[in-house]
Amino acid sequence: MNKLLAISFCAMMLATACNSSEEPKPQAVAKKVEVVQQAATVVEQKVAPITTIDWAKALEMQKAGAVLIDVRTPAEVAKGMASESAVNIPLQEIPQRLSEFPKDKDLLIYCRSGKRSMAASKFLVENGYTRVFNIDGGIMALPQK
Repeated sequence: MNKLLAISFCAMMLATACNSSEEPKPQAVAKKVEVVQQAATVVEQKVAPITTIDWAKALEMQKAGAVLIDVRTPAEVAKGMASESAVNIPLQEIPQRLSEFPKDKDLLIYCRSGKRSMAASKFLVENGYTRVFNIDGGIMALPQK
């Protein structure tokens, strides 16, 4: 008898669950579609490219108003900078000093050899900067005057 009662109870539960044919509400479906479309839009958005340039092009752009940014440490900068007008913002300080990078000018980023400047350039682009140029070879590639 207990088996019959248990089987009947299970059958009743299955029948109720199967009969529950609640259709998704059109608003809920539309909302899910909208969320998926927004996610797809975010994925499709492209970040600005990082252009690698040589020192000749960088110095030409600086004369035209571009900002030369040295991302080396203060100890490295003490040994000399590429230009008196270059701004020193060490790589590790960039997140805290992001507001010091103008968005309306070309940014010419350099370091000692080009690796830190590429990391800095990528960070800037990821944070909405569109006019970022990495100087190939860093200060080691700077032509001697």
